[in-house]
Amino acid sequence: MLSSRGAFIAIGGILLLSIGLSAKGIGTVTTMVPILFSGEGLIQQSTNQTAGLPEGMEFLEAFEILNSSPIVDYSMFLGTLLILASVIGLPFFRASANASLIRVTRLVDREKAFAGEYVHVTVRVENTGRKRIDFLEIYDAIPDMFEIVLGENFIITQLAGHETKEFSYIVQVSTRGVYQIGPVKVIIHDRLGFYFEEDVRHFYTEVLCYPSYEDIRRMEALSKRRQQGKMFGAHKTRQKGMGDDFHALARYYPGAPFKSLDWKAFSRTGELMVREFEAEKNIRIVLFLDHSGSMGAGIPYNTKLDFAIRSVMLVMKMAEERQDLFGLLTYADRPTSYLPPGGSKSMFHQLLEILALVEPEGRSDPLAAVDYVMQRLPRASFYVFLTDLESSDSEIFTEAAKRARSTKNRITVISPFGPLFEAKLTDLSTTERAIAEAIFEEYLGYRKQVEDSLRGLGVEIINVGPDDILPNVIKTYMKGKQVGKGSV
Repeated sequence: MLSSRGAFIAIGGILLLSIGLSAKGIGTVTTMVPILFSGEGLIQQSTNQTAGLPEGMEFLEAFEILNSSPIVDYSMFLGTLLILASVIGLPFFRASANASLIRVTRLVDREKAFAGEYVHVTVRVENTGRKRIDFLEIYDAIPDMFEIVLGENFIITQLAGHETKEFSYIVQVSTRGVYQIGPVKVIIHDRLGFYFEEDVRHFYTEVLCYPSYEDIRRMEALSKRRQQGKMFGAHKTRQKGMGDDFHALARYYPGAPFKSLDWKAFSRTGELMVREFEAEKNIRIVLFLDHSGSMGAGIPYNTKLDFAIRSVMLVMKMAEERQDLFGLLTYADRPTSYLPPGGSKSMFHQLLEILALVEPEGRSDPLAAVDYVMQRLPRASFYVFLTDLESSDSEIFTEAAKRARSTKNRITVISPFGPLFEAKLTDLSTTERAIAEAIFEEYLGYRKQVEDSLRGLGVEIINVGPDDILPNVIKTYMKGKQVGKGSV
């Protein structure tokens, strides 16, 4: 194919040749003569030699003058030369340039990464033919969500026969999801840049991006420094048993183990006393993640769903460390994925793959979600819903709560409050602020309606914003752990 330079040369040649042919009389004189007279010298010459001719005959006389000028012959010669230079060489270039002889392979250092991490991409280019390629371009396409932080995703080079070259670049993955690197575009040019051959290689490398791991890293850092507050501390279910932590002293009773006698207490009181200890009991917790369409509202990459996913990851990691049984169900208008409660470390990787693919869609049906879990998990558990309560009717959620409570499941609802995830009121104009406040009141009215319908069922609803959703989710888990909700 002709490049932009080759096309410019060819068009210029055709234009010069057409002007010359027109000046020779092979063409329309009335259209070509004004073009030829665009130069000041030619106009002046035509004016001097055509003075005194009858009106309407000046252009014809001027045309006869140009017809005998060597400029016309030179124009025709140059136009013919340009056309031959740009067109005749094309078959020879096509015969020598064969893009199929260029082999391109791609290698990534990781196919799975957390959001915010870096992926190193290496592209290898090999000339499998014997002929030298003087001008070669390789472009490796990347998704819009990737940002190049080092290097370039293309190379302009030359390759001798059987020579191999590599180029690499580093991209940062911005947000969770499944992405494809590719295709690769191969372009071969001739030495003068008149022609090129282009070939698109449709091969792709898939990269799975997990949600960000930063929250867990911060929690682990706090734990290592022994700076955990109440929110991050190791809380246990306070239940008398055979654990290691002291609970209280009690009067001796027949059959009590001899080693449990507290002789110091006996020396003080004169009565036989036994030591009782706390036993830590594991709980079974199931998180219900609503990913209906309304959960996608909010600031890009910080939507209600994004915060809910971060919350799920935190609770999962904490439950894993405390050897609790953790399960997850994602749902919209139907259950979309289910991870049965378990305690193995491999579950965390399964959880990450589920969360990487979750997208806001459809409406919310909590009743279908509860029925799905209860059919597969008949034992009483601690149900935690992460839902904005906006994509389903209050009657549906009430029926779901009744169904769950009928088998002694404990329920807490962490509900992202929509207006808090939108623009701040201080950033709005007076009119926009008035509208936002009206919407805010409407949301509050609907929340109160849901809370009234759930009153008496023992369901706790916690309204949260982007600043307090993570602490409240962790606090809910710790509270459930302390009082033994869903004890195994």
